[in-house]
Amino acid sequence: MNRALPFLIFSILIAGSALSGDLTPRRAALRKLVERAAARDPKALYDLAFLHDTGYDSIPVDSARSTALYRLSAELGYPKAQNYLGFRYFKGEFVKKDPDSAMFWISRAAAAGDPSAASNLGYIFTDPHASPEQREKGVLWLEKAADAGVPQGESLLADLYRTGDGVKKDTAEATELYTRAIEGGLHDAELKLLSMMGKKWESLTPDSAVCLGRYYYTRRAPVIATTLFRNAALYGNPDALALLGDAYSKGYGVSYDHDLSTCYFLRAANAGNPSAQFIIAELLDFFPDALPDSVAPAQYWYEKAAESGITDAEEATRRLLYGSSR
Repeated sequence: MNRALPFLIFSILIAGSALSGDLTPRRAALRKLVERAAARDPKALYDLAFLHDTGYDSIPVDSARSTALYRLSAELGYPKAQNYLGFRYFKGEFVKKDPDSAMFWISRAAAAGDPSAASNLGYIFTDPHASPEQREKGVLWLEKAADAGVPQGESLLADLYRTGDGVKKDTAEATELYTRAIEGGLHDAELKLLSMMGKKWESLTPDSAVCLGRYYYTRRAPVIATTLFRNAALYGNPDALALLGDAYSKGYGVSYDHDLSTCYFLRAANAGNPSAQFIIAELLDFFPDALPDSVAPAQYWYEKAAESGITDAEEATRRLLYGSSR
């Protein structure tokens, strides 16, 4: 055992003793975690290391201790700890940068089946300065990560398909992978996809742009969606105008702007969008002087929306986001 580890275990026990006395459920769970870590449970060591990264209750932020705990967990064979410790060495985060140690730990985690480690290994092997053989290995590791649903792996593999670097260039495959990464919560993938497809999407018909925009609007890609809505709004498309009104009302994909939101909703209502008509009706119902006197009163807009089957806010929202076909 590393000579520093007995002191580390002693420190864990001291942390546990600090949680004695009448314990709340949260503190009882924390004490149990500390006790499991003191007994050299690999997952508990990893979880406790994370708490030292962020700070929690009586656990202070302590990067040196978290690194030591990650190392102990990694030495006990816990893949998540091996991967995270390796990436710390790769980045030089809280430790001296060491590519050999990075490869050692990340490779062990990837071989054990950790999908995030597969993504990290793919990232390392597809570095621009890597050899063709390394890049070939990198593609295989990224495919493993993407198949496991790791957003970073999906996005990195999409980068290769976008440029044809190490794989046959395939824009459709890149689009699919970026979209999956976006749905997994990776915002960077949204910007990459917009950069790749933005110009091509300008040639879509207004209805097609709205349809695609709705898809991305409801799947964590509001910047893409609002770009598509703007393209369709240039042609006066009622749905696009209403959806832009919604985006500006929430600050979703655009900066929040109440006045611009109201303007888009009113334009959409006048153009015949029933959801916008209901929204304008509600606005005037609550605030009769919110719009100029030249705008028809709330009752008029309620009746117009009702002609299309919208009589409540829930249906107005559903129709706005998904269209009349859903």
